[in-house]
Amino acid sequence: MMAAAIRILFVDDEPALLDLAKMFMEQSGDFTVTTALSAPEASRVLEKEKFDAIVSDYQMPEMDGIEFLKHLKAKGNATPFVIFTGKGREEVVIEALNAGAEGYLQKGGEPKSQFAELSHKIKKAVESRQAEKALLESEAKFCSLIESIPDVIWTTASDGRTVFISPRVETVYGFTPEEIYRGGDTVWLGRIHPDDVETVKEQFRALFERKNLFDIEYRIQRKDQSWIWLHDLALTTYEKNGIWYADGIFADVTERKLAKDALTAANKKLTLLSSITRHDINNQLMVLQGYLSILKKKQSDPTLYNYFEQAGTATKRISAVIRFTKEYESIGVNTPAWQDCRTLVDTAAKQVPLGQVIVKNDLSTGIEVFADLLFEGVFYNLFDNTIRYGGDQLKTIRISSQESDASLTIIYEDDGVGITAEDKMHLFTHGFGKNTGIGLFLAREILSITGIVITENGIPGKGARFEITVPNGTWRTAGNGA
Repeated sequence: MMAAAIRILFVDDEPALLDLAKMFMEQSGDFTVTTALSAPEASRVLEKEKFDAIVSDYQMPEMDGIEFLKHLKAKGNATPFVIFTGKGREEVVIEALNAGAEGYLQKGGEPKSQFAELSHKIKKAVESRQAEKALLESEAKFCSLIESIPDVIWTTASDGRTVFISPRVETVYGFTPEEIYRGGDTVWLGRIHPDDVETVKEQFRALFERKNLFDIEYRIQRKDQSWIWLHDLALTTYEKNGIWYADGIFADVTERKLAKDALTAANKKLTLLSSITRHDINNQLMVLQGYLSILKKKQSDPTLYNYFEQAGTATKRISAVIRFTKEYESIGVNTPAWQDCRTLVDTAAKQVPLGQVIVKNDLSTGIEVFADLLFEGVFYNLFDNTIRYGGDQLKTIRISSQESDASLTIIYEDDGVGITAEDKMHLFTHGFGKNTGIGLFLAREILSITGIVITENGIPGKGARFEITVPNGTWRTAGNGA
């Protein structure tokens, strides 16, 4: 397949020269030539057509060749430009090249060889521009690809320099590439969790000294002081002047890590649950069977009613244990997720008969917590306990939050009778309470799936106050990322 002819706009104020140039250059089939007698005329032609190259005389009326070149550059026209003129002064050549001309050729000599040399310069200028354009397009595609990848790509040298890091790092880590280039180890190794830093250093040494694969998960502190888990993978790729270079990629795996840890904790709880539940049910069934055995022997005995009462109590206990088993088994079954706290509080409040009690939801819009999907049940249980045990003085329930460097604290408080000092000691214990004795125990277990802690520090007689402490990394403001 033949290459397309190079399209040239030839500008000169000598009509005979234009005719000669067109004849000599088109006879090879490599070029098609359009002519113009002045720079203004050429400008009008360029408004309608595009060319692969422009050849222009230097000295022309109205606008000389270099002024024409500058005019085109100012308008953003980057077409390769060759000056072809009888003027051979050195300062003209320098000015032309400084203005952005790709080539310069002085008129004179035998026409065939003159136009052959001009053809050669034009081809070189066009090839150079096409190569430059292809490189720019390739770089643009590469940058687009790098920016579209959700993970961070990096290159580092064995002397400790970060050679390249993709812009995505600012989203994942909080620091811009420039801050990482300038900061070096203080922005990287200096922010790795103390429990992980030595392992990371050892693997980095192995990466360059033994060319081992660098494959590790570790904790690192973002610019906003929150902690995230990274999965970092790298391989030594080449050596230059005694320095080795490694290419790598890392990803934020915090949610996956939290989910995995939560699942492990949930499995441990379920194992413990199986043992406790079997023990409780067997004990209660033995009681029930014993009383039923006595009833069979004493059908006419006046104490029959009392035995039926005992049997009924045991049956209720069995029912409560089974209900507890059903609720507890739900904890940790599903992967934890980011949940909007304000919405959860509003939803839970609608499920409890509040009567005249006023709920003030002062949580900021957009606060999300990474928690088990039963998180809403924690607020429901708190509302339910308040309504059951808050007493006649109960008028208001308020939910608010406070932020610190290390955590977010969600505060649930009411103005009821509060909780006695003695009851505080057993408040989150399984079996303690006037109802089923499992509500606050379950609340604590639900929250602990993702490392969240609940405590009670209200003043007896002045109301209950529960504080739910959410560590950094498991809460965020919607729109700002995790």
